[in-house]
Amino acid sequence: MKQLFKALMMHSAIGAWLGKLPFVKSLYIRHVWAGRMDLFYGLFGSYAEAERFSASIGKVGWHDDTLAELLVRDADVEAPDLFQTSQYAVMLWLSKLLQPGGTVVDFGGAGGIFYELCERYGLLKPPLRWHVVDMPDMVERGRQRHATLGSSMISFGSELAEAPAPDIMLMLGMIQYLPDPFGEHGPGILDTVPALPDHILINKIPISDAPDAWTAQNHVSSVIPCRLFNRAKFLAYFEARGYHLQDRWLVPELLAEIPFHPERTLTYFEGFYLRRQA
Repeated sequence: MKQLFKALMMHSAIGAWLGKLPFVKSLYIRHVWAGRMDLFYGLFGSYAEAERFSASIGKVGWHDDTLAELLVRDADVEAPDLFQTSQYAVMLWLSKLLQPGGTVVDFGGAGGIFYELCERYGLLKPPLRWHVVDMPDMVERGRQRHATLGSSMISFGSELAEAPAPDIMLMLGMIQYLPDPFGEHGPGILDTVPALPDHILINKIPISDAPDAWTAQNHVSSVIPCRLFNRAKFLAYFEARGYHLQDRWLVPELLAEIPFHPERTLTYFEGFYLRRQA
């Protein structure tokens, strides 16, 4: 019965009709969406609109101790043995792109879990610098974890502008949460980085040929606006700065099901490798 109700709400025209009934939406938020991880709700025309809705539910954003504890485990907890299918694509390209003496900036890298994954599979050879940029609470937990682990090639910071100039930049499942990644209202993401990297690897983003839109994503203790990217606009931002698409892959382990908006359901996310032309 639950699966049938879910299919009706998120994958059929019946869901759009149900969304016109205010009491149905309030019931869904109160009994299904609240307190759950990674569920989406609502369709909004801007980040600010999605943020206002999120604030009406509870705490907004990634600056949250509970999220930091969830994403950055203590040093006595090993990194996960199993990882997401799409991470193989990122590791494949890193195996080809990493050079001795190179610098990786891992934007949104939490406590350095992808660093640990690459280290486990023998991709990281000194001299190499891997710098994680994330929220201060995650950065502090990451520093503590890797100090205990004795990691020699990783560093942390909370400001992208203060990161070292990267050869490779990683954005693994985070760009959709930025208020203004394309600089439509101020500096964009590539206006902030110290120097344009030669290679950009982006993974786990919700993207399609539909127009840009925003939704709200529940992370148990916090609600976060999430952008659903238009593919042409997304790639145009990087192309205007000299980048060309080298590879694209599907992310089958992630999907976006937005109740009462079946037209915006995404059955997979995507990843990209972009290379800057000299």
